[in-house]
Amino acid sequence: MPDHLPDCPCCGGALSPVDFAVRSTWPDPMLALTPPEREATWGNEHLRAAEGIGAFVRCLMPVRLTGGGTLEYSVWLRVPAPMLRHASEIWEAPEYADLRLEGTVANAVQPWAEMLGAPARAEVREPDSIPYLVADEGTLMHRILHDEWDRDDVLSRLTYALPTPVRQRITTRWSLDRSAGLELRRHEDRIYFTGPGRTVHLDPLGTPADSPPADVIRDLTADAPRDRDGELTEIKDETHRYAFWRPALGDGRILHNLHGYVAVPGDVLHLVCVFDDPADLPWAQHVWRSVSPEEG
Repeated sequence: MPDHLPDCPCCGGALSPVDFAVRSTWPDPMLALTPPEREATWGNEHLRAAEGIGAFVRCLMPVRLTGGGTLEYSVWLRVPAPMLRHASEIWEAPEYADLRLEGTVANAVQPWAEMLGAPARAEVREPDSIPYLVADEGTLMHRILHDEWDRDDVLSRLTYALPTPVRQRITTRWSLDRSAGLELRRHEDRIYFTGPGRTVHLDPLGTPADSPPADVIRDLTADAPRDRDGELTEIKDETHRYAFWRPALGDGRILHNLHGYVAVPGDVLHLVCVFDDPADLPWAQHVWRSVSPEEG
């Protein structure tokens, strides 16, 4: 999986909210090695080889997103050992401009998990850049490189904090806005978002299909604290929303919590937005209002 914060692969600076670069640090076959064993393998950030595992060259895989953005992955291409030796010999020579590679993709990247092991080729397009993946028509890699992919579906697979908001599906029923700067984390069977000064805890619950959403929320909040800074109820068609917010003591300091509920027949989502700055209340209310029930 990609494991590098989005930044410019050339200078390391932040990119715009439209275009990102994502790096797979290691070929997937090397992940079975311990970290010291990986560090002991031959190579550098662009060329790698390990006896009994294979030879690999890092290549760029640009992916077009809806809305006009681009996500540029760097993934590893498994190549024959003689091809790796040749690439190493000419990597910083003028002959590098004519480098051509052929092999199989050595990383599984969501949402294209089946690309691991898929055939692909690579060529040098710019002398100061690593090779770009290319593919023949009719192949999976050709589709990945040439089709346009849903922005939210692709970006929501990246777990680290992104500099742009993304629509995040958390179950087959629920989705919401994952704010810029929030990392996606999982604990057991639950998902939460977290970043500096802000955290969103999510708890999807099932309810009897014949239970009115208003009754479900009333029962869930029956024992909630009465001392509150404010509360809201919003109803649209069969979707009922209720939220209240209050300060609370946490980690020896005052934190601010918004408890939000969104209920439809048969399902309810409880979220808790925790924020350091009380001025972030509009942010918490936006997250609550962004929750949307979707059909599986």
